[in-house]
Amino acid sequence: MEAEILSVGTELLLGEIADTNAQYISSRLRDTGVNVYRRVTVGDNLKRLTSAFQDSMHRADIVICTGGLGPTDDDVTAEALAAALGRSLVFSEEAWKNIESSLQKRNRKPNPSDRKQAYIVDGGFFIPNKVGTAPGQGVTIDNKLVVLLPGPPFEMKPMFEEYVIPLIKEKYHDLEPIKYLNLNIVGLPEATVAEAVRDLMESDNPSIAPYTGLGQVRLRIAARGRDEKEQAAMIANMEKEVRKRLGRNIYGTNDETLEEVIGRILAKRGLTLAVAESVTGGLISYRITEVPGSSKYFKMGMVAYDPAVKASNLGISFEALDRNQAVNEDVAKGMAQSIRILAGADLGLSTTGFAGPDGGTESEPIGTVYIGLDHKDGGLVEKILYPSTRSRTRSYAAQQALCILYKFLVGLTEQRK
Repeated sequence: MEAEILSVGTELLLGEIADTNAQYISSRLRDTGVNVYRRVTVGDNLKRLTSAFQDSMHRADIVICTGGLGPTDDDVTAEALAAALGRSLVFSEEAWKNIESSLQKRNRKPNPSDRKQAYIVDGGFFIPNKVGTAPGQGVTIDNKLVVLLPGPPFEMKPMFEEYVIPLIKEKYHDLEPIKYLNLNIVGLPEATVAEAVRDLMESDNPSIAPYTGLGQVRLRIAARGRDEKEQAAMIANMEKEVRKRLGRNIYGTNDETLEEVIGRILAKRGLTLAVAESVTGGLISYRITEVPGSSKYFKMGMVAYDPAVKASNLGISFEALDRNQAVNEDVAKGMAQSIRILAGADLGLSTTGFAGPDGGTESEPIGTVYIGLDHKDGGLVEKILYPSTRSRTRSYAAQQALCILYKFLVGLTEQRK
């Protein structure tokens, strides 16, 4: 079963907003057992959109379209689908009642332009919108299905879940849903991960594929079939083999974040953390405190940007601060140790570096970051080099700092066993 997604809106083509609808629909169709082969973006142009509908309906069994169902003149999606099918638009009393009800909830009276949204393709069906004012609609042609949904994600998603997914499952009985598990990996580059599981990637069902992110890799294990127990068993067997090869570099699964896993370890061990940041500007503290319950283990965060603050608040020596503009091992080590002692924490974490575009030295160029970690039983300092944009360098440094903390915590746990 093949599907295509049409995203309508000139604002999408201009890059003014991100197309999160297509991403969401693709993932949900995948879970349902429908293959998405193309995603097409079209502006608010009747002729081009009509042509896009014709092309998609020729190629795909299912066409899901979002956007262009509003009351203004540039909302031409329904008109374009009617033209592509050689049909007319007809007024739907059912759709109009839905619109009136939505407007009434907003304490608004309908005006003539609102009636435009109540017209659906002749022979089609109406899809209620319980959140917004623009109803959806759909039409079946032989064994094909075309669905039109509004553009705002908070309207589109509940309509897709409540009406479209059940409709697809009812109409197409030979679907093989996909079950999957994501393994989240830190401390290894994508090439190393791929090499470690190269032979496993030859498997068709279950399949395994690596995806790279900023400072981490995700391995997706997927199994297709109608027997959920069999799918689960296939995934479990593959996961067991992958974990045997990659060990503690796998920090979590699916949507688990590194900071969530770190938080669980800290809480379980009864350990506390304090962070002193320079180059990362509070990104580490932000991520740690995004986790509910982080007040149990997070003691303190300090952004010590100015060298004078590093000296006065953290006691870093002027000799270390003068060396390479305060970007060196001694500064990172001193910051981590001082923040731990200052906060009365078990662990101290620190960063100092050059994010650019200015700064840097011959020996420590832009993209250089020192990460310090201090514990009562010892500490460490690691140097990374990630020359990129200022934002990406800072984000990468925060990720690597959390990676170092995670691996240290896992090592402590293993030592205590």
